[in-house]
Amino acid sequence: MKKLLLTTALIGSTLVAGNAIAQTTVTGNLNIAYKALSVDPVASSGTTGRGFGNEQQINIQNKGKLNNGMEYAAGFSIENDGAQTGTLFNENVYIDFISGNTTFTIGVDHIQNIDRTTSTLVGGMEAGDLVIGNSTGTAASQSIFLTAPGADPAQAYGFGVMQTIPGIGKLSALYVPSNGSVSLSTSTSGDKTFVEGDVAAYEVGFVGDLGVKGLNVHLFKNQANRLHAEANKRVGENYGLSYNFGSVTVGYDLKKDQLVTASSDVKQNAYGIAYAVTPELSLAANYTKADKEGTAADAKAKTVTVGYNLGAVALFATYSSMENVTGAAGQDRDVVYLAARTNF
Repeated sequence: MKKLLLTTALIGSTLVAGNAIAQTTVTGNLNIAYKALSVDPVASSGTTGRGFGNEQQINIQNKGKLNNGMEYAAGFSIENDGAQTGTLFNENVYIDFISGNTTFTIGVDHIQNIDRTTSTLVGGMEAGDLVIGNSTGTAASQSIFLTAPGADPAQAYGFGVMQTIPGIGKLSALYVPSNGSVSLSTSTSGDKTFVEGDVAAYEVGFVGDLGVKGLNVHLFKNQANRLHAEANKRVGENYGLSYNFGSVTVGYDLKKDQLVTASSDVKQNAYGIAYAVTPELSLAANYTKADKEGTAADAKAKTVTVGYNLGAVALFATYSSMENVTGAAGQDRDVVYLAARTNF
């Protein structure tokens, strides 16, 4: 799924109009990236390595009017991120029923959701994204950096409603009867196969500018509960804001992940600043700190990114120096991430 990307020079810069047949549109995007990771020799596990990653996505949407006067939109995406086995068609699947400023939706990975950032202002790669998938070993894979905290129910099929408040922003509420991303004591997954799961989840959120030009605010909270086991619940929170001062944008995120039955709460603060040197060139810096209950050390990441807009293609170069990524002292990483992205 796509995170919220904020930049003073690169917003929407690579979008090329899709093919239109009547009320049907076809769009897509391509991301090819190179990532290199260096593991501190003191670390007890983890592998230094380098290589390419990729994501291809095609979006198909149809929209129009229903015979009762309401509008509708429906669509799905075909996504391959190089690691998917059987979920190529499980991206942005939805049917929306639209009445004025109110949208009722059913589907998966479509409604506005908690997986977003306002502190990573160019390129959209948070500390949690940069370190995941680059090292082996149990300890190395357990980064405590957060991306989508809590249950992240938007990644399971459910029912939702979005309400636009003109000039203020958009409210949303989502309910999923069987959440596949909860990571409680027993794995459940019923989002594609009609298997009755015992973990339900909800998420409420807000995204908008509150009527202030240059301001961007998001407020999200989700919770997952196992049926007949109230103590076995997981709660996620994500609160963030950014403000644009012309060529300069500053941002902040607070993320929390709480598993009630375990001493494993995570609290993460992230701060970002971006500067548009020219309409094409943007520079950004980010500092992220994650504190997990019961661990010996806080995880920290210092990240810088350069973004360059070539019109049809956007280029990004990111370097991140990370400390204690698993919550253990000495589990350090240095990451270089280079990406070329285009929309069509």
